[in-house]
Amino acid sequence: MVLLGLVLVLSGCTQTGHDTPKTGPATPLGPAERAEQALSLAANSIAPHRQLHQLDAAEFLVLAGDNQQALKVLSSVDQNALSGQRLVDFRLLFAEVAMGQERFFLARDLLTDPEFTANAGQLPTSLQVKWQKLRGELFSLLGEDEQSIRAYAELSSLVTSTGEQTDISEAIWRLLTHISQKHLAALQATESDPVLQGWYTLASRVRENQGDMDKQLREITDWQIKWPDHPAALNPPPSLTALQEVANNLPEQIAVLLPLQGSLAEAGKAIRGGILSAWYDVRGARGNTPFIRFYDTSSSDDIGPLYQQAINEGAELIIGPVQREKVSQLLDLPELPVPTVALNYLDTPSTEVRQNFFQFGLSSTAEARQVADRAWLEGRRFALAITPDSSSGIRALAAFRERWQERGGTLVEVPAYGVSQSDFIALLKPTLQIEQSIERNGRLQRLLGKQLAHTPRRRQDLDMVFLIAPPNQARQIKPTLDFLFASDLQVYGTSQLFSGIQDPRHNRDLDGVRFSAMPWTLPGYNADSMRPAEDLEPIYRHMFALGIDTYHLHQWLGQMLLFPNIRLPGNTGMLYLTPPDTIDREQPWGVFKNGRVVPAIQLQKKTLEAEQQTASSDQTP
Repeated sequence: MVLLGLVLVLSGCTQTGHDTPKTGPATPLGPAERAEQALSLAANSIAPHRQLHQLDAAEFLVLAGDNQQALKVLSSVDQNALSGQRLVDFRLLFAEVAMGQERFFLARDLLTDPEFTANAGQLPTSLQVKWQKLRGELFSLLGEDEQSIRAYAELSSLVTSTGEQTDISEAIWRLLTHISQKHLAALQATESDPVLQGWYTLASRVRENQGDMDKQLREITDWQIKWPDHPAALNPPPSLTALQEVANNLPEQIAVLLPLQGSLAEAGKAIRGGILSAWYDVRGARGNTPFIRFYDTSSSDDIGPLYQQAINEGAELIIGPVQREKVSQLLDLPELPVPTVALNYLDTPSTEVRQNFFQFGLSSTAEARQVADRAWLEGRRFALAITPDSSSGIRALAAFRERWQERGGTLVEVPAYGVSQSDFIALLKPTLQIEQSIERNGRLQRLLGKQLAHTPRRRQDLDMVFLIAPPNQARQIKPTLDFLFASDLQVYGTSQLFSGIQDPRHNRDLDGVRFSAMPWTLPGYNADSMRPAEDLEPIYRHMFALGIDTYHLHQWLGQMLLFPNIRLPGNTGMLYLTPPDTIDREQPWGVFKNGRVVPAIQLQKKTLEAEQQTASSDQTP
């Protein structure tokens, strides 16, 4: 941990003239007792000795494992009374303790202070390393990828260990995968720093050929020849160097098991369309493609014989099936001889680890957890959930509830709405407790015996809304919230809100709503050459994108197995492997502005005062 190293450095620093007890008890004091002693000295001292004792106390509290109390002590320090080494110690310790206590914007303020930043180059190298490492970690966490890349690039120039250099290269490479293809090209063209320009050039060339691993390898080799002294050439990211090993073991034949008739035919055909679109895209560029054979699962009650047929006919990778019951049947087979990627998630995951078995799909529960994490990072603590009574809505709400309460948040749930519901006033008004506000005013008027000017108020123990709704219903729910005096609540939604078709006239009612987005729906995020047809229903447009990512898994799965932490930029999200068998998606964020969807790169900052108020709020309706 950086914190432990920082504390050891700080605790070894030379004291700057403040009082130190000359004698002590026979038994050495522990960190907690020494912190209490330092606080006692602080209470009886004046500046700057008071602040120096407070800093000592905070350092001892960290050593004692009481970061919460350390944060309180650090928050009370008047840093204007500190200078030199101890001011640096204060800022670095305060920033890391704040990060550990999820006070991310407070940490950001500390690590981006203009005066401190301007003089950071004069710090000893060891402290510059700590400062840049903290900045890289924090900016990455907040989604400020360019800032994080810049911090890690600076950090790379400060460390000498090959292992550290390689770790930093991997961190930078992972961040580069988050940046949209269009933005990468722009950064490559405008960046003046040669190290950063080299990174952007490498990432852009690899991304442009992500459907063809052989072309990627040729581009990497060509880049290394042109940039021989670049950090990525001297200490390349391990996940990048592993491409050659993966390329040597790509499957030459793939079997895809999809429902192509019956109630799930449209879903199966949309996925097939995405797979073929990706295949033809690579083929059209004269790239190498595997042979693909499709199998219809519609008429098969038991997946076993069809699966075995695919094996007998030479499949080296099997994708599918889609139906949950057929996914369960896979686990009943004696063995799965080749890697098999089911296109759905089991409701009750098996506790037995099956070799060659993986699950991948469009999971509403995973998105719900991402919304919870995002809202928490932005300082929200009191959520109102508005979700449908569909099976996927129920599962998503359960996932959000579990993650939100696990983090310590408070959740108020509106009764689930029907899939055909159009009037939401009667549904939302009781939960927002508008009538109670009106009744309180009535009682007060009767008590005083006169009319009072009164504007009804919603309950005040909320600071956000978690919304699951298709576009048509979302366009009614958001104005209803505004009408019911809840326009100040930040609304967070899932990718269901947007199908990739810009519609400013109808979507103005969604302005300000933030949502986890499918990358393919965000302008410029991925190449537009494989967009689904606009006449497809929204859910099938997403499944088309799922098909594209499914095709790429024949070359991505090997990378995920070699590097479980790797993120690969797909059309449905950043794909990564959650051991033992789940391929998850980390999605970017979009926001509605003037009826149009634009990428939401940075988090919405709340002031320190608002954070403190939220954290300590115990308001009642």
